[in-house]
Amino acid sequence: MLQRLLDKVRAKLAVEESDIWPKPSAKLRIALAYPNTYRVGMASLGYQLVYWLFNSMPAVSCERVFLPDSEDLEEYLRTGTKLFTFETQTPVADFDVLAFSLAFELDYLNALRMLELSGFPIRSFQRSEQYPLVIAGGVCASFNPEPMAEFVDCFVIGDAEPVVSNLADALISSKGLEKYERLKMLAAIEGVYVPALYEPQYDKTGELLGMIPRNGAPRRIKRALCSDLSRFPGQSPIVTPESEFGAVRLVEVGRGCGRGCRFCVTGFINRPPRLRDLDIYGQNIDLSYCKLGLVGAAVFDHPGAVDFCKRILESGGSFQVASLRLENVTLQVGSLIAASGQKTLTIAPEAGTERLRQVIGKSCSDAQIVQAVGYAISAGLTRVRLYFMIGLPTETDDDVDAIADLVSRLSTRYSKAILEVSVSSFVPKPWTPFQWHPMAEERILRNRFSRLRKVLKSLPNVIVGGESPRLSVVQGLLARGDRRLAVALEMALHLDGDYRAAVRESGTDLQWYLYRTRSRDEVFPWDHIDVGLDKEWLWREYQRALQI
Repeated sequence: MLQRLLDKVRAKLAVEESDIWPKPSAKLRIALAYPNTYRVGMASLGYQLVYWLFNSMPAVSCERVFLPDSEDLEEYLRTGTKLFTFETQTPVADFDVLAFSLAFELDYLNALRMLELSGFPIRSFQRSEQYPLVIAGGVCASFNPEPMAEFVDCFVIGDAEPVVSNLADALISSKGLEKYERLKMLAAIEGVYVPALYEPQYDKTGELLGMIPRNGAPRRIKRALCSDLSRFPGQSPIVTPESEFGAVRLVEVGRGCGRGCRFCVTGFINRPPRLRDLDIYGQNIDLSYCKLGLVGAAVFDHPGAVDFCKRILESGGSFQVASLRLENVTLQVGSLIAASGQKTLTIAPEAGTERLRQVIGKSCSDAQIVQAVGYAISAGLTRVRLYFMIGLPTETDDDVDAIADLVSRLSTRYSKAILEVSVSSFVPKPWTPFQWHPMAEERILRNRFSRLRKVLKSLPNVIVGGESPRLSVVQGLLARGDRRLAVALEMALHLDGDYRAAVRESGTDLQWYLYRTRSRDEVFPWDHIDVGLDKEWLWREYQRALQI
């Protein structure tokens, strides 16, 4: 291994503060991979909680591994160094399992790159017993694992907490068996999906007819659900100043959301929301020790959130919140955030008109948005970040112009504040009412974004940015695709991330995957995953939205 790469990893370890440590001599050794850089991965509470879960088991040792940053990646490739873990700098190939946390579709290519850097064949069927089993979990794995099904041996669907113990036991007891026999054992665990035991069937037009289970595999894979979060820790076991959020201990306030925004997959597959007992954090964590990062889809929906934040401040500590629901922004909440040292309030109006917000299930008025920004400024916050989407169902040019009009009014009214406007493109996600809806074409998204940016850039206290429509199209393809996308993904890997060329050369039909309206009875690539939602109910929600 190149000494410089080893030294950089050891320097990062030297500034970490950790509550748990691997046991290299354990029966089962797992390399837990985050398919992005260390800075990004260490800001993921889900990733850190899985690390704790594995390392809390006496027979399991879990070490972390990340995608090298661009500078280090060049060194890996130049020197032929194999990807190694952080804790003991051991090559990933020496472990029993390589487990990925898949939180974002655009990280799929990074996961394949990490397989390649580890010296593994990319496709699952090409990896014999001499290679570690490749496992994946996370929100993307839960709502549609199919685009990665040709590369991953098995997926954990849903919450990790109810699954990992049974998974570890099966991995230990099946050691020495042929790979296929091991996979059949894993498939017997509720919440585990083994793609090799399912065969997709298509009609002559290429439309999916269904997934045929083999060798006794269940017809549908039921999502694992942790009904009692209090049995498991909700805070990150490792704090490092080199994470994206800095030296912050992440704490989970709640999991899921009950607001029902029709575009949000997390709000549907994690319903109803499950709340943490915040008093436990007060007993187990020194609230004055370091900044706490409060994690949850709607932190201040928790009835104890305000009192918890007060206790943190009274203890001499501080906290930060990534974003707030508009309905939760009050002068009191703004003042607590400002007192904690946070300078920016983040809210997500999503659309420029009240009609379109009702379509997407976000029924907040223009007056509420203006009031929320006013509370933030009155509380002493100096920046407000506003998230909007373009390409939403039933959206017109007037709806896009209304975003510019709303921001312009806010800019004039609160001229001393900085308004950061972030614009993303709507992606119709699985397991939402909009899963039947077509995505807007890239040229439309690009024109609307340019139209909006042209107006907003002229406002003196407004900064405008957002995700490129091209990447949004890639995200949509990977969110909605089936396992036939494996060809395009593998081509994109070999073309150094050029998705456009990969789509063209693989013959992937974007019109078929993204730009067509689906029929009520169409079989989706994710229908064999049971997340606890009634497809007919989702369809009715979709029809209600279109009638607004």
